[in-house]
Amino acid sequence: MFGMSIRKFIILSALIVSGCEMHPETIAIDFDSGTEDYTPLVRKILAEHPAGEVTIRFGAGTFDFYPEQAAGSYLCVSNNDNGYKRCAFLLEEMRRVRIEGAGEKTQLRFHGAIVPFRVARCEQIVFEAFTIDCDASFIFEGLVVGNDPRTHSITLRPLDPERFEIRSGEPWFTGYDWASPFGENILFDPGTRSPYYQAEQYEHDQKKTLQAEWIGDSLVRLSGYSSRELPPVGSVYTDKGPHSTNRRYPGFSFYKSAGVEVRNVTLHDSGGMALIAENCRDVVCSQYRVEVPPQSGRMVSASADATHFVGCSGKIVLRACRFESMLDDATNIHGVYMTVVDRFSGNRFGASFGHFQQEGFDFAEQGDSLVFIDRADLGVLGCGRVEEVNHVNENYYIIRTGFDLSAIPDSVHIAVGNRAADADVEISECTVRYNRARSFLLSTPGDVCVENSDLSSMMAGIRICGDANYWFESGRTRNVVIRNNRFGTMATGGRSPQAVLQIDPVISHDARSGGTPYHGCIRFEGNLVESFDNQLIYALSVDSLVISRNRFVDSRRFEPRFAGLSVIDAQHCRSVTVRNNDFSGWKENSTISLVDCSEHCLEGEEMPRMVENPNPYFYEN
Repeated sequence: MFGMSIRKFIILSALIVSGCEMHPETIAIDFDSGTEDYTPLVRKILAEHPAGEVTIRFGAGTFDFYPEQAAGSYLCVSNNDNGYKRCAFLLEEMRRVRIEGAGEKTQLRFHGAIVPFRVARCEQIVFEAFTIDCDASFIFEGLVVGNDPRTHSITLRPLDPERFEIRSGEPWFTGYDWASPFGENILFDPGTRSPYYQAEQYEHDQKKTLQAEWIGDSLVRLSGYSSRELPPVGSVYTDKGPHSTNRRYPGFSFYKSAGVEVRNVTLHDSGGMALIAENCRDVVCSQYRVEVPPQSGRMVSASADATHFVGCSGKIVLRACRFESMLDDATNIHGVYMTVVDRFSGNRFGASFGHFQQEGFDFAEQGDSLVFIDRADLGVLGCGRVEEVNHVNENYYIIRTGFDLSAIPDSVHIAVGNRAADADVEISECTVRYNRARSFLLSTPGDVCVENSDLSSMMAGIRICGDANYWFESGRTRNVVIRNNRFGTMATGGRSPQAVLQIDPVISHDARSGGTPYHGCIRFEGNLVESFDNQLIYALSVDSLVISRNRFVDSRRFEPRFAGLSVIDAQHCRSVTVRNNDFSGWKENSTISLVDCSEHCLEGEEMPRMVENPNPYFYEN
């Protein structure tokens, strides 16, 4: 039926006599050049093993997967775009399943509008030793070969001209069974493979329509380009389509699963996040790589984050991973704040999501402990256990808890988070480079350790936030250690200052003084920071901030973007310690700004002088 050699065997007996535990069956799939689509075979194997207990082992070769015969399901995937999806590997309510390859010799290639891997309500799932790619990138890329300020136009040589189309005079790019107009865009420097310095000045305003025309020799002119500066000749224009439609097809989508591991896997492309885990427990990524294919000439790998974890518990481990060239963060670990929109009685309320890409997220279930906060200052109003929950639709819950809201004035805008999202995080020996946005976003109350990693991202290196007004990503940290890392060139773009360590819970200006700090203990120790902009550490509302034994070096690679800022800026923190750091290679006449910090200890040689020079920007991006 499938026109291939399939070797099916049992490693041991079907039952292990001692304990009578079922031993996973191993099914080996060898490459056959006569097989165009391996999707039906995978679907058949999984259907024959509804409880799991199976290893699917691919041999050497390129195995193609198409959407026509893939299993389909309507998926709500947080921080991506909801909708009906075709899934090549759809694992539901299974345990002990392994998908294996023969290392770099095994490539799984996915065609068109398809989610490669969906894992829902499963346990002990392992993906190991293969490469993931798509037949066509979900990103348009074109080399800028000309620009004309008089006509507000640029001329491009598309990387894949056969995938570029002009529809009603407007630019589109296409794939196997999909097409997209232009939308969100960013400029890359092919010399550094990174986003351009101050890339925001070259971004076309996607609200304004571009006009396109072929001008021969596979060249395209885009007219009506609206930006502060036209992209320079030699740069690479990249476009992933309109916001709200460019995150449809994540590479790995994990939902309510436990014990999921991704080992020695390389992903070259995804039409959404490379990996997203929701409400999962114990997820490990080791030697997981997100990068462009070698010799492809591409600037971009995944269209969004390399990894993303929402509402997870247990332990999240990223070990010896490499995250390159994606259009968003290397990782973002957080919970979700819903907003209380109706109060039916003292302990019964209606809640909605604050951001459209959270709609459909499985926010809470009976027995969970919820925390209620004031959206203005993120202060805790109280806690209560869920007694009843009604998930009315994708964007509306009715919840009854043990906490009485009646004593809270109607003037207080309330958000609610789930305390089950408390994952510990271990990140070690990872590399982040060439990407838009940040390296690591860490908003979880569990123990967090980031060590021995090399980070160089366009915006902040490590961001610790918490926000009930913009992205609605919860995460009051308790204990964060960042040690023995190298921070390279960072903060080359972003519309506001971007610090190497950026602790910026979104608290309104008039609510920052007094009260309990939002974040707990954060230690930044033994790191090497080689950067060019003035501000390296920004901290707002931290109970205990310790900055010790770091070396700060002025790379002078670019002109500072925000030259007037202090190297360290702490605001409304209880305790700040800056001790035994090496500033000898840093900028002359630099300063440390402390504002409304109850306790402080500044010790060491060549310490910058202390001033009050608070960063005036309100971080929201």
